Amino acid sequence: MILTSLIIICLLSLASDIYLWYRVVRHHASPWRYLHWLPLCITALLIVMMLTGSMFTWMFSLGIYMFLLAFLPRWLHALMALLRMPRAGLALRIMLIAVSLYGITFGWKRITVRETEAVNHTLPPSFHGFRIAHISDLHLGTYASQPETVERIVEMVNEASPDLIAFTGDIVNSSPTELRPFIETLSRLQAPCGIVSILGNHDYCTYGPRKSASEHKAQLEEVIAMQRQMGWNLLMNEHIVLHNGNDSIAIVGVENDGHPPFPARANLGKATSGLSAECYKVLLTHDPSHWRRAILSHTDIPLTLSGHTHAMHLRIAGWSPSALLFTEWGGLYKENNQYLHVNTGTGSNIPFRLGAWPEITIITLSSADAK
Repeated sequence: MILTSLIIICLLSLASDIYLWYRVVRHHASPWRYLHWLPLCITALLIVMMLTGSMFTWMFSLGIYMFLLAFLPRWLHALMALLRMPRAGLALRIMLIAVSLYGITFGWKRITVRETEAVNHTLPPSFHGFRIAHISDLHLGTYASQPETVERIVEMVNEASPDLIAFTGDIVNSSPTELRPFIETLSRLQAPCGIVSILGNHDYCTYGPRKSASEHKAQLEEVIAMQRQMGWNLLMNEHIVLHNGNDSIAIVGVENDGHPPFPARANLGKATSGLSAECYKVLLTHDPSHWRRAILSHTDIPLTLSGHTHAMHLRIAGWSPSALLFTEWGGLYKENNQYLHVNTGTGSNIPFRLGAWPEITIITLSSADAK
Protein backbone atom coordinates (compact mmCIF):
# COMPACT_ATOMS: atom_id res chain seq x y z
CA MET A 1 0.00 0.00 0.00
CA ILE A 2 2.77 2.45 0.94
CA LEU A 3 4.80 1.46 -2.12
CA THR A 4 1.80 1.94 -4.42
CA SER A 5 1.10 5.36 -2.91
CA LEU A 6 4.72 6.41 -3.41
CA ILE A 7 4.66 5.33 -7.07
CA ILE A 8 1.44 7.29 -7.68
CA ILE A 9 2.91 10.35 -5.94
CA CYS A 10 6.09 10.01 -7.98
CA LEU A 11 4.19 9.90 -11.27
CA LEU A 12 1.97 12.87 -10.35
CA SER A 13 5.04 14.80 -9.19
CA LEU A 14 6.89 14.06 -12.41
CA ALA A 15 4.04 15.57 -14.42
CA SER A 16 3.70 18.66 -12.19
CA ASP A 17 7.48 19.14 -11.91
CA ILE A 18 7.94 19.08 -15.67
CA TYR A 19 5.11 21.58 -16.12
CA LEU A 20 6.37 23.96 -13.41
CA TRP A 21 9.93 23.68 -14.70
CA TYR A 22 9.01 24.86 -18.19
CA ARG A 23 6.29 27.27 -17.08
CA VAL A 24 8.00 28.95 -14.09
CA VAL A 25 11.30 27.62 -12.69
CA ARG A 26 13.65 27.41 -15.68
CA HIS A 27 13.35 31.15 -16.33
CA HIS A 28 15.28 31.91 -13.11
CA ALA A 29 19.04 32.28 -13.52
CA SER A 30 19.99 30.98 -10.05
CA PRO A 31 21.66 27.53 -9.95
CA TRP A 32 19.40 26.81 -6.96
CA ARG A 33 16.60 26.23 -9.45
CA TYR A 34 17.84 22.67 -9.89
CA LEU A 35 16.73 21.89 -6.32
CA HIS A 36 13.29 21.86 -7.91
CA TRP A 37 13.96 18.20 -8.78
CA LEU A 38 15.19 17.15 -5.31
CA PRO A 39 11.86 15.90 -3.83
CA LEU A 40 11.23 13.76 -6.91
CA CYS A 41 14.71 12.26 -6.66
CA ILE A 42 14.26 11.47 -2.96
CA THR A 43 10.92 9.78 -3.66
CA ALA A 44 12.49 7.68 -6.41
CA LEU A 45 15.22 6.66 -3.94
CA LEU A 46 12.60 5.64 -1.35
CA ILE A 47 10.88 3.47 -3.96
CA VAL A 48 14.17 1.77 -4.84
CA MET A 49 14.91 1.13 -1.14
CA MET A 50 11.48 -0.40 -0.59
CA LEU A 51 11.79 -2.60 -3.70
CA THR A 52 15.10 -3.93 -2.36
CA GLY A 53 13.55 -4.69 1.04
CA SER A 54 15.25 -1.81 2.88
CA MET A 55 12.17 -0.54 4.71
CA PHE A 56 12.69 1.61 7.81
CA THR A 57 10.19 3.33 10.11
CA TRP A 58 11.62 6.77 9.38
CA MET A 59 10.83 6.33 5.69
CA PHE A 60 7.10 6.53 6.38
CA SER A 61 7.47 9.85 8.23
CA LEU A 62 9.77 11.19 5.51
CA GLY A 63 7.22 10.28 2.86
CA ILE A 64 4.44 12.10 4.77
CA TYR A 65 6.61 15.18 5.26
CA MET A 66 7.53 15.30 1.60
CA PHE A 67 3.88 14.97 0.61
CA LEU A 68 2.88 17.87 2.90
CA LEU A 69 5.84 20.19 2.31
CA ALA A 70 6.77 19.44 -1.30
CA PHE A 71 4.27 17.49 -3.37
CA LEU A 72 0.86 18.80 -2.31
CA PRO A 73 1.94 22.50 -2.38
CA ARG A 74 3.64 21.91 -5.73
CA TRP A 75 0.55 20.28 -7.24
CA LEU A 76 -1.54 23.23 -6.10
CA HIS A 77 1.02 25.64 -7.57
CA ALA A 78 0.99 23.74 -10.87
CA LEU A 79 -2.82 23.81 -10.99
CA MET A 80 -2.91 27.57 -10.42
CA ALA A 81 -0.20 28.08 -13.03
CA LEU A 82 -2.25 26.03 -15.47
CA LEU A 83 -5.13 28.40 -14.75
CA ARG A 84 -2.74 31.28 -15.54
CA MET A 85 -2.51 32.41 -11.90
CA PRO A 86 1.09 31.48 -11.01
CA ARG A 87 1.49 34.19 -8.34
CA ALA A 88 -1.68 33.12 -6.55
CA GLY A 89 -0.42 29.55 -6.79
CA LEU A 90 2.89 30.53 -5.21
CA ALA A 91 1.06 32.32 -2.36
CA LEU A 92 -1.13 29.27 -1.72
CA ARG A 93 1.94 27.05 -1.85
CA ILE A 94 3.71 29.11 0.81
CA MET A 95 0.57 29.18 3.00
CA LEU A 96 0.12 25.40 2.78
CA ILE A 97 3.77 24.81 3.70
CA ALA A 98 3.44 27.15 6.71
CA VAL A 99 0.31 25.38 7.97
CA SER A 100 1.92 21.97 7.50
CA LEU A 101 5.01 23.09 9.42
CA TYR A 102 2.76 23.97 12.37
CA GLY A 103 1.28 20.45 12.28
CA ILE A 104 4.78 18.94 12.14
CA THR A 105 6.32 21.04 14.91
CA PHE A 106 3.42 21.61 17.34
CA GLY A 107 0.19 19.94 16.18
CA TRP A 108 1.07 16.37 17.19
CA LYS A 109 1.89 17.53 20.74
CA ARG A 110 -1.20 19.73 21.21
CA ILE A 111 -3.15 17.51 23.61
CA THR A 112 -6.85 18.37 23.98
CA VAL A 113 -9.55 17.19 26.38
CA ARG A 114 -13.09 16.66 25.08
CA GLU A 115 -16.21 15.78 27.04
CA THR A 116 -19.27 13.90 25.80
CA GLU A 117 -22.22 11.97 27.23
CA ALA A 118 -23.70 8.54 26.48
CA VAL A 119 -27.34 8.34 27.57
CA ASN A 120 -29.12 5.01 28.02
CA HIS A 121 -32.04 4.11 30.26
CA THR A 122 -30.61 0.60 30.84
CA LEU A 123 -27.68 2.00 32.82
CA PRO A 124 -28.01 1.08 36.52
CA PRO A 125 -28.96 4.21 38.51
CA SER A 126 -25.91 4.09 40.78
CA PHE A 127 -23.65 4.38 37.71
CA HIS A 128 -25.36 7.58 36.54
CA GLY A 129 -22.56 10.14 36.16
CA PHE A 130 -19.85 7.48 35.89
CA ARG A 131 -16.91 9.02 33.98
CA ILE A 132 -14.63 7.13 31.62
CA ALA A 133 -11.39 8.67 30.32
CA HIS A 134 -11.07 7.22 26.83
CA ILE A 135 -7.52 7.27 25.44
CA SER A 136 -6.19 5.43 22.41
CA ASP A 137 -3.34 4.97 19.94
CA LEU A 138 -0.45 6.24 22.04
CA HIS A 139 2.15 4.95 19.52
CA LEU A 140 4.91 5.54 22.03
CA GLY A 141 7.75 5.00 19.55
CA THR A 142 6.91 8.38 18.05
CA TYR A 143 7.52 10.07 21.42
CA ALA A 144 10.98 8.66 22.13
CA SER A 145 12.43 12.17 21.84
CA GLN A 146 9.38 13.83 23.44
CA PRO A 147 8.79 11.98 26.74
CA GLU A 148 7.41 15.17 28.29
CA THR A 149 4.37 14.89 25.99
CA VAL A 150 3.53 11.46 27.41
CA GLU A 151 4.01 12.84 30.92
CA ARG A 152 1.58 15.64 30.09
CA ILE A 153 -0.99 13.11 28.82
CA VAL A 154 -0.78 11.24 32.14
CA GLU A 155 -1.13 14.47 34.13
CA MET A 156 -4.14 15.63 32.08
CA VAL A 157 -5.93 12.29 32.45
CA ASN A 158 -5.36 12.22 36.21
CA GLU A 159 -6.46 15.85 36.57
CA ALA A 160 -9.79 14.93 34.93
CA SER A 161 -10.42 12.50 37.86
CA PRO A 162 -12.24 9.80 35.87
CA ASP A 163 -13.79 6.75 37.51
CA LEU A 164 -12.24 4.46 34.91
CA ILE A 165 -9.52 4.81 32.25
CA ALA A 166 -10.05 2.87 29.02
CA PHE A 167 -7.26 2.46 26.47
CA THR A 168 -8.34 1.10 23.08
CA GLY A 169 -5.10 -0.17 21.58
CA ASP A 170 -1.91 0.63 19.68
CA ILE A 171 0.41 1.41 22.55
CA VAL A 172 3.45 0.92 20.27
CA ASN A 173 4.30 1.35 16.60
CA SER A 174 6.16 -1.89 15.97
CA SER A 175 8.21 -3.07 18.95
CA PRO A 176 7.95 -3.50 22.75
CA THR A 177 11.21 -1.57 23.11
CA GLU A 178 9.15 1.58 22.48
CA LEU A 179 7.11 0.94 25.64
CA ARG A 180 9.96 0.21 28.05
CA PRO A 181 11.04 3.85 28.66
CA PHE A 182 7.45 4.83 29.51
CA ILE A 183 6.51 2.08 31.96
CA GLU A 184 7.10 4.25 35.02
CA THR A 185 5.26 7.24 33.50
CA LEU A 186 2.18 5.26 32.41
CA SER A 187 2.11 3.44 35.76
CA ARG A 188 1.14 6.80 37.29
CA LEU A 189 -2.28 6.78 35.59
CA GLN A 190 -4.91 6.59 38.34
CA ALA A 191 -8.64 5.92 38.54
CA PRO A 192 -10.77 4.35 41.32
CA CYS A 193 -11.90 1.53 39.00
CA GLY A 194 -8.47 1.14 37.41
CA ILE A 195 -7.19 1.10 33.84
CA VAL A 196 -8.51 -1.35 31.26
CA SER A 197 -6.89 -1.85 27.87
CA ILE A 198 -6.99 -3.89 24.68
CA LEU A 199 -4.60 -4.61 21.83
CA GLY A 200 -4.56 -2.72 18.54
CA ASN A 201 -3.19 -3.89 15.20
CA HIS A 202 0.26 -2.37 15.89
CA ASP A 203 0.55 -4.15 19.24
CA TYR A 204 0.98 -7.52 17.51
CA CYS A 205 4.40 -6.18 16.41
CA THR A 206 4.06 -7.20 12.76
CA TYR A 207 5.26 -3.84 11.42
CA GLY A 208 8.81 -2.68 10.79
CA PRO A 209 11.72 -4.97 9.84
CA ARG A 210 10.86 -8.52 8.81
CA LYS A 211 10.55 -10.90 11.77
CA SER A 212 10.00 -14.60 12.22
CA ALA A 213 6.80 -16.01 13.70
CA SER A 214 8.62 -16.71 16.96
CA GLU A 215 9.86 -13.10 17.12
CA HIS A 216 6.33 -11.80 16.57
CA LYS A 217 5.05 -14.02 19.36
CA ALA A 218 7.83 -13.06 21.78
CA GLN A 219 7.35 -9.34 21.15
CA LEU A 220 3.58 -9.59 21.55
CA GLU A 221 4.03 -11.42 24.86
CA GLU A 222 6.38 -8.66 26.00
CA VAL A 223 3.84 -5.94 25.13
CA ILE A 224 1.21 -7.86 27.11
CA ALA A 225 3.53 -8.40 30.09
CA MET A 226 4.57 -4.74 30.27
CA GLN A 227 0.97 -3.51 30.27
CA ARG A 228 0.20 -5.82 33.17
CA GLN A 229 3.40 -4.68 34.89
CA MET A 230 2.02 -1.12 34.72
CA GLY A 231 -1.11 -2.27 36.55
CA TRP A 232 -3.30 -2.14 33.46
CA ASN A 233 -6.04 -4.76 33.12
CA LEU A 234 -5.47 -5.96 29.55
CA LEU A 235 -8.62 -7.65 28.26
CA MET A 236 -8.11 -10.25 25.53
CA ASN A 237 -11.57 -11.52 24.59
CA GLU A 238 -12.68 -11.29 28.22
CA HIS A 239 -14.49 -8.97 30.59
CA ILE A 240 -14.50 -7.56 34.10
CA VAL A 241 -17.50 -6.56 36.22
CA LEU A 242 -17.61 -3.30 38.18
CA HIS A 243 -19.88 -3.18 41.23
CA ASN A 244 -21.52 -0.27 43.01
CA GLY A 245 -23.81 -1.44 45.77
CA ASN A 246 -26.32 -3.82 44.23
CA ASP A 247 -25.63 -2.52 40.71
CA SER A 248 -22.99 -3.62 38.26
CA ILE A 249 -21.75 -2.98 34.72
CA ALA A 250 -19.37 -5.02 32.57
CA ILE A 251 -16.31 -3.78 30.72
CA VAL A 252 -15.70 -6.09 27.77
CA GLY A 253 -12.48 -6.13 25.75
CA VAL A 254 -11.78 -7.98 22.49
CA GLU A 255 -8.64 -8.45 20.46
CA ASN A 256 -8.25 -6.57 17.19
CA ASP A 257 -10.96 -7.12 14.58
CA GLY A 258 -10.28 -5.47 11.24
CA HIS A 259 -10.31 -5.89 7.50
CA PRO A 260 -7.17 -7.45 5.93
CA PRO A 261 -4.28 -6.80 6.23
CA PHE A 262 -5.23 -5.99 9.83
CA PRO A 263 -5.60 -9.01 12.16
CA ALA A 264 -9.07 -10.37 13.00
CA ARG A 265 -8.80 -12.07 16.38
CA ALA A 266 -11.86 -10.81 18.23
CA ASN A 267 -14.14 -13.35 19.88
CA LEU A 268 -17.11 -11.41 21.17
CA GLY A 269 -18.95 -14.55 22.28
CA LYS A 270 -16.05 -15.60 24.46
CA ALA A 271 -15.59 -12.05 25.79
CA THR A 272 -19.24 -11.79 26.93
CA SER A 273 -19.62 -15.39 28.12
CA GLY A 274 -21.45 -15.53 31.44
CA LEU A 275 -22.93 -12.02 31.20
CA SER A 276 -26.70 -11.67 31.30
CA ALA A 277 -28.60 -9.88 28.55
CA GLU A 278 -29.70 -7.26 31.11
CA CYS A 279 -26.13 -6.37 32.11
CA TYR A 280 -25.03 -2.93 30.89
CA LYS A 281 -21.88 -3.46 28.83
CA VAL A 282 -19.11 -1.17 27.64
CA LEU A 283 -17.13 -2.79 24.81
CA LEU A 284 -13.52 -1.94 23.92
CA THR A 285 -12.63 -2.83 20.32
CA HIS A 286 -9.80 -1.13 18.45
CA ASP A 287 -11.25 -0.84 14.93
CA PRO A 288 -14.53 1.15 14.74
CA SER A 289 -15.65 -0.75 11.62
CA HIS A 290 -16.19 -3.71 13.96
CA TRP A 291 -19.20 -1.83 15.42
CA ARG A 292 -21.20 -1.84 12.20
CA ARG A 293 -20.05 -5.32 11.16
CA ALA A 294 -20.75 -7.28 14.31
CA ILE A 295 -22.06 -5.14 17.18
CA LEU A 296 -24.69 -2.66 15.98
CA SER A 297 -28.04 -4.45 15.59
CA HIS A 298 -26.30 -7.78 16.30
CA THR A 299 -25.89 -7.29 20.06
CA ASP A 300 -27.46 -5.33 22.90
CA ILE A 301 -24.19 -3.55 23.81
CA PRO A 302 -25.09 0.09 24.62
CA LEU A 303 -21.61 1.64 24.34
CA THR A 304 -18.57 0.73 22.26
CA LEU A 305 -15.20 2.49 22.48
CA SER A 306 -12.73 2.41 19.56
CA GLY A 307 -9.71 4.19 18.09
CA HIS A 308 -7.56 3.28 15.08
CA THR A 309 -8.54 6.00 12.56
CA HIS A 310 -6.41 8.90 13.92
CA ALA A 311 -8.76 11.00 11.72
CA MET A 312 -5.80 10.51 9.37
CA HIS A 313 -4.11 13.26 11.46
CA LEU A 314 -6.10 15.90 9.55
CA ARG A 315 -9.47 17.56 10.20
CA ILE A 316 -10.63 20.73 8.47
CA ALA A 317 -14.01 22.31 9.27
CA GLY A 318 -15.22 19.03 10.78
CA TRP A 319 -14.17 16.91 7.78
CA SER A 320 -11.34 14.40 7.67
CA PRO A 321 -10.03 12.27 4.79
CA SER A 322 -10.61 9.28 7.09
CA ALA A 323 -14.30 9.69 6.18
CA LEU A 324 -13.36 8.17 2.82
CA LEU A 325 -12.37 4.91 4.56
CA PHE A 326 -14.54 4.76 7.70
CA THR A 327 -18.26 5.34 8.17
CA GLU A 328 -17.50 6.26 11.79
CA TRP A 329 -14.09 7.88 12.21
CA GLY A 330 -14.18 10.34 15.12
CA GLY A 331 -16.47 11.38 17.96
CA LEU A 332 -19.73 9.98 19.32
CA TYR A 333 -22.20 8.13 17.09
CA LYS A 334 -25.65 6.82 17.98
CA GLU A 335 -27.91 4.37 16.15
CA ASN A 336 -30.74 2.20 17.46
CA ASN A 337 -30.03 3.42 20.99
CA GLN A 338 -26.46 2.10 20.75
CA TYR A 339 -23.43 4.36 20.95
CA LEU A 340 -19.97 4.22 19.41
CA HIS A 341 -17.22 6.57 20.49
CA VAL A 342 -14.14 6.81 18.27
CA ASN A 343 -11.13 8.46 19.87
CA THR A 344 -9.00 9.95 17.07
CA GLY A 345 -5.80 9.18 18.94
CA THR A 346 -4.13 10.42 22.10
CA GLY A 347 -0.78 9.92 20.37
CA SER A 348 0.45 9.84 16.78
CA ASN A 349 2.21 7.21 14.71
CA ILE A 350 3.75 10.01 12.64
CA PRO A 351 4.84 13.40 14.05
CA PHE A 352 2.10 15.43 12.36
CA ARG A 353 -1.43 16.52 13.21
CA LEU A 354 -3.52 19.39 11.92
CA GLY A 355 -7.03 20.01 13.21
CA ALA A 356 -7.28 16.41 14.45
CA TRP A 357 -5.33 17.21 17.59
CA PRO A 358 -4.35 14.39 19.99
CA GLU A 359 -7.27 13.87 22.34
CA ILE A 360 -8.35 12.62 25.73
CA THR A 361 -12.11 12.09 25.88
CA ILE A 362 -14.14 12.09 29.09
CA ILE A 363 -17.34 10.12 28.51
CA THR A 364 -20.07 10.50 31.13
CA LEU A 365 -22.60 7.67 31.39
CA SER A 366 -26.17 8.80 32.01
CA SER A 367 -29.20 6.78 33.03
CA ALA A 368 -31.66 9.48 31.97
CA ASP A 369 -34.28 8.54 29.42
CA ALA A 370 -32.62 7.95 26.03
CA LYS A 371 -32.55 11.08 23.94
